[in-house]
This record gives sequence, C-alpha cells and structure tokens, in this order.
Amino acid sequence: MFGRLNSLHRDQQGLSLVSVLVAFTILAVVVGPATYLIEQSTQLSVASRQQVTASDLAQSEIQVLNAEADQSFSNLTAMLGVSSHTDTVGSIIYTVTDDLYWTQGTSNPDGCNANGGTSQVLEPILSASVTVTWTSMAPFLPVRSTTGYHVPAGYSSPTTGSVLVVVTNQAAAPDSDIAVSLLAQGAPADSTQTAQTDTQGCAYFPFLAPGTYTVTLNAPSGQDWISPTADPTPSQNVSVTASANSQADFTYAQAATITIASPSISIPWQFGVSLGSTSLPGGETVYASGGTAPITNIFPASSGYQAWLGQCELYTSFSGVNLGPVVVAAPGGMATLNLLGQTVTVTVLSNGSPMVDATISIVQTSTSGSPLTSCTNPVTVVGTTDTSGQLTFLAPIGAITLQVTSGSSSVAYPSTGALATPGGGTLDVPIDLP
Repeated sequence: MFGRLNSLHRDQQGLSLVSVLVAFTILAVVVGPATYLIEQSTQLSVASRQQVTASDLAQSEIQVLNAEADQSFSNLTAMLGVSSHTDTVGSIIYTVTDDLYWTQGTSNPDGCNANGGTSQVLEPILSASVTVTWTSMAPFLPVRSTTGYHVPAGYSSPTTGSVLVVVTNQAAAPDSDIAVSLLAQGAPADSTQTAQTDTQGCAYFPFLAPGTYTVTLNAPSGQDWISPTADPTPSQNVSVTASANSQADFTYAQAATITIASPSISIPWQFGVSLGSTSLPGGETVYASGGTAPITNIFPASSGYQAWLGQCELYTSFSGVNLGPVVVAAPGGMATLNLLGQTVTVTVLSNGSPMVDATISIVQTSTSGSPLTSCTNPVTVVGTTDTSGQLTFLAPIGAITLQVTSGSSSVAYPSTGALATPGGGTLDVPIDLP
C-alpha cells in the first residue's frame, strides 16, 4: 500500500517537472517574438520621429525659398542648380538639398519641341525641389518637397532668348531625370546652370543673353549612359538669339553590355572585334581589342547588333554575306553574340610529309590581294601547325592572303589575288612548302 503511494507520489513529481518545462518552453516561444516585436516597434517609432523631423525641415526649407521669392525673384534665380547644407537635430545629422531649375510651365501632349517659337510662349516656371536625408534613415526613403514659382511681371526681357533641350532614348521615347548643364562659352565654370529633364524628356533654360552656349548631359547617379556615338557625356553648342527659343536634341540611353560567346576553335583575338548595328551613325562601332571579356558601355541600339572578327571591313562591306542573327541589347542589360568569321584549316606539307610548327600569318587585303590601308597591323601571326601539319582558326571576314613560314622556306597563298572569306563553312587550304 505504502509502496504504491510512494510510486504515485514520484510520478506526480515527475509530471510536475515536465509541466514546468513545458510552461517555460511555451513562455519562451511567446515572449521571444513579443520582445522582438517590441524592440522593432521601438526602433520603428524612433525612425518615424526622424522622418517627421525630416518632413518639417523640408517644409521649413520651402518657406525659406518662399521668403526669398517674396523679397526678390532674382534671389531665386541666383540659386539655380543644386546646393545643400546640414542641420543637426538631437544627435541626428540631416542633409537638406535644394535643386532649383526652370521648367516650361505647360505640358504639351505632342512633346516639348519649341520649333522656333518665341521665348515667352512656354511661360517658364522656376521649380524648386527639396530633398532631406539623414543618418540611419532606413527603412524610410528620402523626404522630398517641391514647389514652383511663376515669373513675375516685368522680369522677362525681349532682349533675352532661351534654350530647350529634348532628350530621347533608343526607342525615341522621352528620357526623364537626366541632368542637363548649360554654360556660356567663355564663362567661368561656376556659372553653369543645371536642370533635370521632365517626363517629356525636356529641360528649359530661359532668359539667356544672346551668345553661344554648351549643353551637356550627365547620367543619373550610379548608372552608365551612352550616346549613339559612344559618348557618356554628350554635348552640343547652341546659339541663342533674342526673343526666340533655340533647341538641342539628344539621343541618350542607359548603356548595355555585350559578351562574345566562347568559341569552339582558335580565335586570333589580336584582330579585334567589330560590333555593327544599322541604328548607329556610320553603321558600326569598332573595338580595338577582342576576347570573351564583357564589352561595356554599348548603346542599346533598337536594331540590335552583330559581331565579327577584325576591324578592317566596314559594316556595309558585306553585301550578300549572312552576318548571322541580330541580337538586341536592352538598356542596362547584357546580350551575348556569336562571332562571325571564316573558319580556315591550313594543311602544310613538304614532299608529302606534314610540316610541324610551320608559322601561319594573315594579311587582310582587298579582293585583288592588296593590303588594306585601313588596317593598322595588316600582318598577323595566328599560330603554328600541329603534328599533322594542320592549323584551324577563325579568320576575319573579307579577303585575306596567307603567309606560311618554316625555317628558311616561305610561301604566300594564293600567289595572286586573295582568298575570299565570306564566313560560313570551313575553307580547306592545302599548302606545299618547297
């Protein structure tokens, strides 16, 4: 009897211990996340207060600009461009950035082209954008506040003109948020005016003294952009006349990257690689070096690209030649191209026996066999023959002659004219050395 009671008592003690452990486990599961949520909520609350402070600073900066405008509109025009200062609230440093720039004031559904209209037609507005950032601002974005100021009566002058800048991408669509700078020729650099293109791809600079100005584009921060002529910061000179708009048109797009597919045969990369597109001025872009490393800062031509070995032939020279499929490189994207060339297998024999280590060189020529004057290094060693007396390689498109050298023996092939290399299948070239 007493034994059963003692056993029951021990079981109850064990059950109580298990219950306590389970309770502690449940408590940990509940309290842990709750504590984490409380900590996160506290941190979020602090960040929220910082965001409110940033909003207050932005609104205060707008009020400062309003006060400047009320005192004198010229005060604002003297602040054109980007400037910044810091304010410390508590232990947090806030950076307040002002960006003042001209806008047209009216939106034209057909675009912003001025087409020679008078400088007063576009009713310019001085836009102000205030951005506030601060340390440890995550997860919040910068606080922004904007406003605009109409030009007061009497401010404009019939003796001034304006410049309208229109920026479009590779698809002829507007480029917004592109930094545009304008500087009068001969003026100091610190007198540069700046603006951002609007949703129609336009930036406007009114009330300019007649003269010649340089307009320059700059890419958005942290991005690579390029013009069709491979200029990352394209510029134009514009003449300004009184009571008229002058216009500068640009094509500008985020740069793409192109890689050449890994070849299955030997490639004499020293010939370089050409990239061609019918959308580009002159029909091609030439790169002085070759290899499978990515080729960066490529204009994303809407007609796409093709690639071929060599730099001596123009894109328009390949009449009737299949250049292979066209590949479109999207803005900011990457595309892979196959390399067009002519596969050539040279077999070198002497008295019927394979010649090992015979040196094969290529001369890029016209169809008559004359070396091309457009080639900086027309004679290029491509390799040596193997134990079977053969060397297979990719030759440049166009026409070539071969030089084969082994010891004191040397021969040119063909002896007259040139070997046509239009691309496609393999050309077998048998050569007998004396």
